[in-house]
Amino acid sequence: MYLKNSLILILLIIISCQPVEILKPIEIDTSRFEKISINAEQIQVNNKYNSVFSKSNIEDQIKKSPINLMAEWNSQNILKLGSENKLVINILDASIKKTEIMNIGAKKYEERTIFNYELFYLVEYELYDSSGFLIANTTVETLRSTTSQKYISLNETEIIINDLLILGMKDYINETKNQLSIYMRDYLSL
Repeated sequence: MYLKNSLILILLIIISCQPVEILKPIEIDTSRFEKISINAEQIQVNNKYNSVFSKSNIEDQIKKSPINLMAEWNSQNILKLGSENKLVINILDASIKKTEIMNIGAKKYEERTIFNYELFYLVEYELYDSSGFLIANTTVETLRSTTSQKYISLNETEIIINDLLILGMKDYINETKNQLSIYMRDYLSL
């Protein structure tokens, strides 16, 4: 009788155990983002951003840094159509920072401190004619931030950062399309 009850108890415990669902980090593929076509024979991407190594800067701790993501998108997704003009893209800032802040609206059993992640992009677009004269220029600036609990797994942290990078890139692309349609509309192919 004891053996039968023990076997039933063990069987119930095994059946009631459910596997822990582990979410895989989101892969960032720049080819899936929107594309912009511009009347230019040549596109030059200049990285003028120098990463500042500090406690809050986490660019060196993530797989795909914002500067690499920005350079990759500008190289792959801005398409050249014409046989004249030169588009120069200067990446001035592409930083991501993680700071510890006080959780002002924390309830009784919630953490008092949380992490704030802030993504900032600053890129300058300059269009030159065949003679080297500046035809049009614009600057695109976007800022996006999110928060997380202080004590979370590395996997959850990576998911939060990748989600921030994807949403930040979408904001940046929308702002780029908006700025280029205002200042370079005669040279865009929409």
